[in-house]
Amino acid sequence: MAVTKFETVDGYGMLDIEGAALAVGPVRSAKKVLQRTTTDLIRHATYALAVHGIDGTGAAAALNHDRASADAAEFETFANELATWSSSVAFRPITGMGLSPDEVGPAMFQLLAPTDQLIAASAVASAGAPASAIVVSSAEETALIAELDLAGISHSTTEDLAEALASDAPAVFVRGGTGSLHHDAVAESTPGVVVGLQPLTTTARGLAVAGRNDTVIVPDFLSAGGAVLAAAVSAADADEQRALVRTRTAAVAADLASHGVNMFVSASEQAEAHLRSWTDALPFGRPLAP
Repeated sequence: MAVTKFETVDGYGMLDIEGAALAVGPVRSAKKVLQRTTTDLIRHATYALAVHGIDGTGAAAALNHDRASADAAEFETFANELATWSSSVAFRPITGMGLSPDEVGPAMFQLLAPTDQLIAASAVASAGAPASAIVVSSAEETALIAELDLAGISHSTTEDLAEALASDAPAVFVRGGTGSLHHDAVAESTPGVVVGLQPLTTTARGLAVAGRNDTVIVPDFLSAGGAVLAAAVSAADADEQRALVRTRTAAVAADLASHGVNMFVSASEQAEAHLRSWTDALPFGRPLAP
């Protein structure tokens, strides 16, 4: 992991693997953006690229800034440093968590479709073709519901993760925090497939326990990797972009489906095999929640 400390602002840029021809990942801002959290998100992006056979590395940029100070000049200073660093490492940002693209240079952002639409497209495509699904979320999942409707998958919504995981549903889509699918949460899991809607949904113990219950956890670097994939490839417009994410994600998921409860491990091994094809510096640790 290579860290570049910005000179004129309290911020930094991070690369998972140095020397890559392409770097993709989030731009973040908060009073204090922890490097450990940034590292985890970067690893998610690295595997999201590699599982699709794309030569590239996860990356991120962060600004430590208290919005209560109302110092708009801080964003402009950060944007200037970000542009310089991005040019030097071929960085393509996928989102602006804690800030808007307008605050850090809208021309840098390659996405045509909103991030939620891209993640919804990848999530549904990675789930295969279940007859029905339960969506676990405390917010309205407009983009995901639209994708489920498009795929002809009937659905219901709940805020109760335990209820959904004990439901025998063919598929459960989970919007939750880091590590939502931990060993206690999945101890009595019964769905066929569980799909995370954000990076780092699953812990290592959660993955093992779910497997013993014959529940497949789709790797979230596939199911929540649509924005990373979209930033890495070219598309003429938002519709083509979403279609590309659906098609490529569905193809990878179909190849991995036969691995059953080993889908996450098999996807990781596939990503690592591709990484070894272009770099000797394989990053240490898979994209799992701590």
